[in-house]
Amino acid sequence: MNRIQLITFAALALTAGGCAHSKSAPHSAATPASSKPVASVVHVPFSQLAAVDVPELRWKYTPEEIATECAQAETTATGELAKLVAQPDAQRTFASSFDAFEQIMTDYTDRVTRLSFLKEVHPDAKVRAAAANCEERSGKFFVEVGARKDLYLAMKGYQANQGKTEPLAPIDRRLLEITMRDFRRNGLALSDADRAKLVEIRSQIAKLQTEYSANLDNDTSSIEATAAELAGLPASYLARLKKAPDGKYIVTTKYPDYYPLMENARAEELRKREYLAFNSRQTEKNLPLLTQAVALRADAAKLLGYANHADFVTETRMAKNSAEVISFLKKLGTELEPGAAALDKRMLALKRKETHDRHAILQVWDWRYYMREIREQDFKLDDEAIRAYFPAPKVLAGMFQVYSTILGVSFDPVANPNVWADGVRLYEVHDRTPGGGGKLLAKFYVDLFPRPGKYGHAASMPIGISREVKSGYQIPLSALVVNFNPPASGKPAHLSVDEVETLFHEFGHIMHMSLTTVPYNSLAGANVDVDFVEAPSQMMENFVYQPEVLRLITDDPAHPGQPMPASLMATIAKARTWNAPVRYRRQDFLARFDMFIHTEGDHVDVDAADHRLRQEITGYPVDPSEHFAASFGHMMGGYDAGYYGYLWSKVFA
Repeated sequence: MNRIQLITFAALALTAGGCAHSKSAPHSAATPASSKPVASVVHVPFSQLAAVDVPELRWKYTPEEIATECAQAETTATGELAKLVAQPDAQRTFASSFDAFEQIMTDYTDRVTRLSFLKEVHPDAKVRAAAANCEERSGKFFVEVGARKDLYLAMKGYQANQGKTEPLAPIDRRLLEITMRDFRRNGLALSDADRAKLVEIRSQIAKLQTEYSANLDNDTSSIEATAAELAGLPASYLARLKKAPDGKYIVTTKYPDYYPLMENARAEELRKREYLAFNSRQTEKNLPLLTQAVALRADAAKLLGYANHADFVTETRMAKNSAEVISFLKKLGTELEPGAAALDKRMLALKRKETHDRHAILQVWDWRYYMREIREQDFKLDDEAIRAYFPAPKVLAGMFQVYSTILGVSFDPVANPNVWADGVRLYEVHDRTPGGGGKLLAKFYVDLFPRPGKYGHAASMPIGISREVKSGYQIPLSALVVNFNPPASGKPAHLSVDEVETLFHEFGHIMHMSLTTVPYNSLAGANVDVDFVEAPSQMMENFVYQPEVLRLITDDPAHPGQPMPASLMATIAKARTWNAPVRYRRQDFLARFDMFIHTEGDHVDVDAADHRLRQEITGYPVDPSEHFAASFGHMMGGYDAGYYGYLWSKVFA
C-alpha cells in the first residue's frame, strides 16, 4: 500500500475553524427587527464564477526572506483578527464573524503553505531549513489562534444576536458547526490556566513534528555492497548506483533503491543489512521526538476530557471512537490470518529449499523476496521484464487520458514553467464537459524523481488554496511528489506495476484537491474525514488493471508502438490480489501500532510497542537493532491515530 502524506496545517495544528475566503456581501449592522432577515453571505453558483489564477510562486528565496515573509504573514493575520474581535456583538453578521475568520486564516495559510512547501522539495538545504522553521512557527500560530477566547466569544456573540435570525445556506451552517466544534476541541471550555497549558502542549507537538519530518527528508542513510552481493538485481539497477572509493556500490534507503533490493537480492545478509538500515533511519533523533509527541498528545486528550488521544481524534471521523477502530482491525486481522499463514508456509518452504537449511526461519527481510518468487512461479511474471512495458512518459500520458475521460477534464502542460528543480512540470486542468467552456479549474506540478533532500516517499501536497473570492473562484494548486527510478543512459524511466498503481493513487488525491467547487477551503477538496480521504485515490487504483487502460499506458519493447500483449494483461490483473493477506496484514500491524501508542497513555515505549506488535501480528522475529518507529512518518505528519483510515476507506473504494 502506498504511503501518502496530505500536508494540511489544519490537520497538523488542529486549528479552530478552517481557512477559506468566500464571496460575501459587505459587512452590515444588525438587521432591524421589522425587516425580513437577509443572509450576509451570498454564494454564487460555481458555474457562474470566473477562474481566479493562483499568484505565481517564487522558488528563489534566501533563508532570511523566508523568515521575514513568514513573520509578516503572522503580523498581518494578527491585525485582521484584532479588527474582527473589536466589532460590537450586536453588529456581528455571519459575514463579519465566521466568514471573516475564514478569510483571514485562509490568507495566512495561503502565504505560509507556499513557504513551508519548500521544506519538501527545494534543492538548497538552507532554504529547506528555513521553510521547516516557518512550518514550525505557523503550526504554533495556528494552535494559539485556535485557542483564543476572544475569537470564541466573538463567534458566540454572533450566535446570541444575528445568529438567531439570519438565514444561512447549508454550507454556512456547516462552517459554523465545524468552527464551534473545533473551538471546543481547542480548549475553549477549559479554565484559562488549562487552556494555556493545552496551547503550550500543542505548540510543542507542532515543533516535534516538524523536526521529525525534516530529519527524514534530510536523511542520507546507505549501505555498501559488492557486485557479487547484489546478485539478482538487474544490470540497470547497478548502472545507476554511485560507487564508493573502494569500488563498492552505494545503496541508499530511498524507495527506488530499497524496494528492488528487498524483492530481488538473493543474498539474505544483504537484504538484512538494507532492511535494518531502512528501518533504523534517524533513530537517535526521531525516537525521542515521537515518544515526546505521543506523551504530549495523551496529556492534551486528558485535559479535554477524553480517555486517550485516539478517542479525541476519531470523534470527528467516520469511526467516532477508538473502540470501533480496534474492533474493525481485530476482525480484519482474524479474517486475514488463514491466507497469510498459508503464504508464510509456502515462503518458508522456498527458503529452506534454497538455503538447504531445514531449520531456517522466515525473517521480516525475507517476505518481499519470496513473495516475488511465488508470483513468478504461479503467474510466470518477471517484475523486471514487466517494467519494460511501462515507460514513464507513456504511463503519465495514458493516465491523463483515463482521468480526462472519466472526469471530463483536460491536462494541458504549461510551457517553460517556473519550477523548483529540473524535470519538474506544471499542468493546467480545464473543464471539457459539455457547456464547461474550457474553464480553468486547477493547476498541479509533477515531480517524479528523487534528489538529495527531497521528500522521500509518495505524496500529494496542496500548495495554493482553493476558495471563493470576490472576483471569482481561486483555483487550487497542488504538487504530485514521488520518487521513481530516474531515467538512465538517455532512455526514459520505466515503472513497476506497483509504481504505476502509486501514480494512479496519488493522482486521485490531486484530482480530489483540484475538482472542488466548495466556497470554503476548510470544507473543500480533500478536506474530508481522514478515514475517508483515501477512498477516491484507492478507487482510482482499480483502473490500472483494466485492459482498456493497460492498452493506453503500456508499450511492448519487442513491438514498439504496440501495447502489452492481452495475455500478459490478463495475468497481471489475475495476480493482483493473490498476496493480499500478507500485504494487508502489514497494514493491520501499522494501524494497530498507531492505535496502541495513542490509547495507552503518556508513558508508552514506542520502540517496544513496535517490536511486540510486529512479532505478534506478523509472526516474524524482530531484530532488536531495528527501530521502525523512528521513520514512520505518518505518526508525525497528520495521520496520528488515523492510519487505520487506509484500510477503513478501502472498504468504500
